Amino acid sequence: MAQIILGKTGLKVEKNGFGALPIQRASFDETKEIVQKAYSNGINFYDTARAYTDSEEK
Repeated sequence: MAQIILGKTGLKVEKNGFGALPIQRASFDETKEIVQKAYSNGINFYDTARAYTDSEEK
């Protein structure tokens, strides 16, 4: 996957990220499985905006 620099942080992240909005409807165990699968497939940027209810907690 293509990587980009995240804003002014200097951090390299995948150009494709994981939008966490859908996990608000998933159980903790389902969320864990989904996030682990994303990570194992190269995703290292996760959008967990506060507006996504409990996505930051999960």
